[in-house]
Amino acid sequence: MKLFTREQLRAWDQATIGNFYAASSDLMELAGSQCALALLDSAPAGRYVFFCGTGNNGGDGLVMARLLHEQQISVLVHIIGEPDKGSNDFRLNLQRALDSDVQLKFIHEMPEDEFEIEQDDVLVDAIIGTGLRGPIEDWRADLIEELNRFTNPIVSIDIPSGMDADAMEEQVSSIINAFTTLTLEVPKRAMLFSENDRYVGKLVIVPLALDPRYAEEANCNWQFVDEEDRYHALRPVEKYRHKGTRGHVQLVAGSRGMMGAAILSTYAAMRSGAGKVTACVPECGAQIMQASVPEALCKLVFGVDACGHFEDVDGATALVIGPGCSTGTEATKMIDTWLSVSKLPAIVDADALNIIAREGWLKRLPHRSIITPHVGEFDRLFGKHYSSFDRLETQLKMSGELQIFIVLKGAHTRITAPNGFVYFNSTGNPGMATAGSGDVLSGMIGSFLGQGYEPLDAALLGVFLHGLAGDFAAESRGVDTMIARDIIECISDAYVHLRNYGREVG
Repeated sequence: MKLFTREQLRAWDQATIGNFYAASSDLMELAGSQCALALLDSAPAGRYVFFCGTGNNGGDGLVMARLLHEQQISVLVHIIGEPDKGSNDFRLNLQRALDSDVQLKFIHEMPEDEFEIEQDDVLVDAIIGTGLRGPIEDWRADLIEELNRFTNPIVSIDIPSGMDADAMEEQVSSIINAFTTLTLEVPKRAMLFSENDRYVGKLVIVPLALDPRYAEEANCNWQFVDEEDRYHALRPVEKYRHKGTRGHVQLVAGSRGMMGAAILSTYAAMRSGAGKVTACVPECGAQIMQASVPEALCKLVFGVDACGHFEDVDGATALVIGPGCSTGTEATKMIDTWLSVSKLPAIVDADALNIIAREGWLKRLPHRSIITPHVGEFDRLFGKHYSSFDRLETQLKMSGELQIFIVLKGAHTRITAPNGFVYFNSTGNPGMATAGSGDVLSGMIGSFLGQGYEPLDAALLGVFLHGLAGDFAAESRGVDTMIARDIIECISDAYVHLRNYGREVG
């Protein structure tokens, strides 16, 4: 799913209207009807209080209010601005609302009296959409601040009013603090950064089936990784496959006191479909590894407390290196040797990244490697950053310069490729912020790389299924009590769901 700019979104609408509809108002009718259904599902209420601007975003809100009113659902609509200066489709739908006897109030300036909002009302924000450039500076800014003071949930249509859809900087002007955002067709770029999370709330994508040809042909290097995308990337199951054809992952991990990381990563690689996994561990970890993951092969490497030696395992097709390996002298020698001799496609994680950062070995990373830092590890590698926007700029730059794939873990985990593309993940939840979750991810990506997926597909599929498994774990266990093993135990559920996706949409 491509994450278009505002100009591209406008062109996409126009292409859809020109190819599929008699008039632009027909597309607005569809958008309003789809949003009305999503509103009822996301925020059921006795009454919906709309705040509609005079542009097309307000027109969408008027369609919603009219359709809900026709279903005998209580609505109140505030028209924000001068209707005579509104867009054509706004004025058309304002007349339709009047003809349907929808309750309307007109606001041309900041009112002195308080709004008549009841405790159980849901507020619907359709003041201004993606056409906004820069902050709102007139009386509507005061109106937005007033709405934010209510404790009622606010549902924004397409984008929280006041947010600049394309701004790659922290937005601190007057912006609606939405409880839920019903965004049309695709998320808007600014929604996917931590600094804007307090405005977006729960993000719900409302499908409109816009012109597929435009979506396919338009150039866009920002992508949103969803079920359809990953379903088509997932390889079919071959009847005559065997463990020798399903990949052999070599995993170098663990040290005294940190064998859990090696176990979680190994277990996740096995559960994600690898035919074989050889866990290379220090002497202190051999017994616990064999007992914890009996399905895996176990190879002792030089070192009592940490892995102190590296060599490629015969027949291995991918390498995972770093989880729990420590950053001491033995592990540092091991990483130095790996960077000098290994021929395997690699996923580099955790302490391996910390050693590389400390020793200044970034430029020694093999081309097409996948690194999986969290924010702290990212800053140790590339320098201190003060916003997620700055990190994205660095992430894109370093993927290109080093010719590597960077998986920056977090909400909407993002993956950058050497060709300048960036991918935002759609799965996952806050319950996954728990020790060992990253070790599970490195094992999953390693499994797909070992099975022969190209590095980008291995990273995208591993991240997507990791998040999806976390979502299944959250459903059954709740986000407050999840641990990393819960994610592993739900990998099978995630696989089954993705395999079944084609049947559901077909």
